[in-house]
Amino acid sequence: MNNAASSFAKILREHRPVIGTWLGIPHSIVGETISQIGVDFVLADGEHGAVPPHKLLEILPATDRYAMPLVYRVPFNRPEYIKAALDIGVAGVMIPMVNSVEEATAAISTAKYPPGGTRGIGAWRASNYYQDGAGYRARANDETTLIIQIETGDAVRCVDAIAELKGVDVLYLGPGDLAYSMGIEPGLQHPLLIEAYKTVVAAARRNGVKTGIDVTSLDFVNEYVSLGIDFFTFQSDYTFILDGGRRAAASMRDCVRGAFQATIA
Repeated sequence: MNNAASSFAKILREHRPVIGTWLGIPHSIVGETISQIGVDFVLADGEHGAVPPHKLLEILPATDRYAMPLVYRVPFNRPEYIKAALDIGVAGVMIPMVNSVEEATAAISTAKYPPGGTRGIGAWRASNYYQDGAGYRARANDETTLIIQIETGDAVRCVDAIAELKGVDVLYLGPGDLAYSMGIEPGLQHPLLIEAYKTVVAAARRNGVKTGIDVTSLDFVNEYVSLGIDFFTFQSDYTFILDGGRRAAASMRDCVRGAFQATIA
């Protein structure tokens, strides 16, 4: 197990906020550059992003260079995606659309070695090509992070039972999908949505796990922190390129215009 995975598991157990960003462009250069921006982890998106499991082979060496924990959101809650990502060596996996205790239990079983689960022993890259097979297996259950997404009304209704399951490290709110499942327009801080957040935070606290959310506006951060949310994702490689590029282009255009006007004044 690499140091990034160990350090990520450690900071999740500390009483402090954890901040990460999304990676949706499946390229090693993006992984290498985004690892240097000052976040606690990078979350590669295989559900709504263009990162299939095999692309992790290109991205992980780049993020490992800076000891940046790479978490992978699998496309679906299916063993082949979870096992592939863990065997390649990610620090953790995020499981989308977990709507029942049974679905959460299935994810845990796939992600954990016996006796906590049914994961097979073929962690080829994660164990440094089987050179540290026994050592990796001894540490993996404690050091491999499992993030369960709570993003429907059904999930909120059974969140206490999900949070009680051994092996869950983070309950991660999906604000857009959760709002939509409750008949609320995504992007609004509706009172019913806030109550759902409170329910998830309370379940997480009772079971010693973190509650996470994607921050779509910095205006929401104070409220999220006051609710007890302590695990955050914000923006992505896409938005960094678009926002940074727009600002840089506007600044350059202003400078050129100013210089040009000075020459003809």
